[in-house]
Amino acid sequence: MAVGVACSSVSPNQRVADETLQAAHVSYTAGDYSRTIQLLRDSSEIETSDRRTRVEAHKLMAFSYCVIGRITLCRVEFERVLQLDPHFELSTAEKGHPIWGPAFEAARKHVASS
Repeated sequence: MAVGVACSSVSPNQRVADETLQAAHVSYTAGDYSRTIQLLRDSSEIETSDRRTRVEAHKLMAFSYCVIGRITLCRVEFERVLQLDPHFELSTAEKGHPIWGPAFEAARKHVASS
């Protein structure tokens, strides 16, 4: 009889994606937005992870691009978020942000017109 055997339903790919997303959050919090983008952009595991992880990764990349002044790329990342989750909403505080609030709304309009 097996006692105490743990069974994990998280795939190795998802585990790597989660670890990458966590590292990206640490970089973002430290103000290293370029590193945040690099970690997420270069991770093949992110793009094959679950939808929640992909949405969070693209949202974090959007925020990072906005903060470094790459507004077009910010909007493109928000479009990817909305393609993954058409009902996605920013939080009230996020909507009010002077840079990514308007970029998100532009992305929403672009996706809706596609």
